[in-house]
Amino acid sequence: MAVEKLKLKDNHTWKCKPGYSVCVLDRGLVRFDFPSNWIVEPDEGAVHLHDRPPSVESCDLGASIFRVPAEHVRELSLDDALRDSLGNDRTPYQQSEIHHIVRGDLEIAWLEQRYNDAEYKRDARFRVALARGPVLCLISMNYWSNRAPGLERVWDEVLRTLVMGVMVADPTSSPVVQ
Repeated sequence: MAVEKLKLKDNHTWKCKPGYSVCVLDRGLVRFDFPSNWIVEPDEGAVHLHDRPPSVESCDLGASIFRVPAEHVRELSLDDALRDSLGNDRTPYQQSEIHHIVRGDLEIAWLEQRYNDAEYKRDARFRVALARGPVLCLISMNYWSNRAPGLERVWDEVLRTLVMGVMVADPTSSPVVQ
């Protein structure tokens, strides 16, 4: 996946909060807003966004698209799939309940884990969301707990602005459907 920054036409209709930019993946299959000063890095089938140059101190926000046949997407238990996505990289001392957001055809399930990072001996947080639309999108955010207040606002904005399946004909002009 390549990151491509495009110059918007003068009459474009893209809108987001001041200080934010729009991240459009796969011509509109997934779209959300993120802070404009964050660093965007492509990865195999994903994108990573960092609040500062990638390091142990940066917040890592990742989004991945999973192309699953439509019938499987509809049949899937979002909560079970979210739990299955957690892996065993962390040993949480606390895990939130699963939060749910439903907007039209978009369903989001997300949770937060709090854990002590074994290598750095620091308190950390991991948030993960699984969104169901025409495809599945996994969004995760890992950060140090002492930075939580500012970064949790970013998480809220990403989920608030998440749109799936609105394909974009001309990304320099508008988010109008093809």
